[in-house]
Amino acid sequence: MFMRLRIPLLLILSALAGPLAQAEPMEIYCTIRSSGANLNCQVTGKERKVMNVEQIGNFIDAAEVASYITLKSRKGMERTYMIDARSPQFKRFNDVKKSASISEISKAKSDLFNEIERKVIKVSDDLDGQAGAAELILYDSSFTYDKLRRENRTMTAELEGYRNNKDKVCTNTPAFEQMSKVKSHLQQTLSNIIYAFQTPDTCMADYKVFKDRDGSVDLRQLDTITDHFKSSCKKH
Repeated sequence: MFMRLRIPLLLILSALAGPLAQAEPMEIYCTIRSSGANLNCQVTGKERKVMNVEQIGNFIDAAEVASYITLKSRKGMERTYMIDARSPQFKRFNDVKKSASISEISKAKSDLFNEIERKVIKVSDDLDGQAGAAELILYDSSFTYDKLRRENRTMTAELEGYRNNKDKVCTNTPAFEQMSKVKSHLQQTLSNIIYAFQTPDTCMADYKVFKDRDGSVDLRQLDTITDHFKSSCKKH
């Protein structure tokens, strides 16, 4: 009984994903299955698992902003394609959404993704054929992708180095150390003043300063300290 309910629940979640939240750009990485008719895809930046029904629905919704497929072709070339949300296929899908039920919308998303699979495989095969016919001067969109990845390696390594050392970079400076000393001194002075206010039988004993549960003090309580001192601590 549980297995029968599981698939419809995923379909419902997939159909609701669009209306409940604004779509965001999404990219998937795919390879062509051995059958040659379908793709194995995973969401870029997520755990390496084959896309589920909900993620397929999210991918279709994201096309309103930007949906990308990076496909490794049969020749091993990685090319990135953008989904055209203004295409006739998406127009038909949007017409279906106007009156369809949740399950019907989810099925329409799955059918649209299947159509995307067939189309991107065909385009990939055509581009492989064009690339194979070239000689001396080679051009393919996959070269741009590969070039960008190589250029990003240095930048990524520098960024990772900064992330690993950001605490040292930000705090190992004379200015920061001086600021830390001043802050520590001010905190100690404030603690001494607050402690003094708690001394019984002094002219400031009735000036109450309240501490929060974590021991911190809202400094706005000290706004009237000057007036209170002038009125309560005069010599008679």
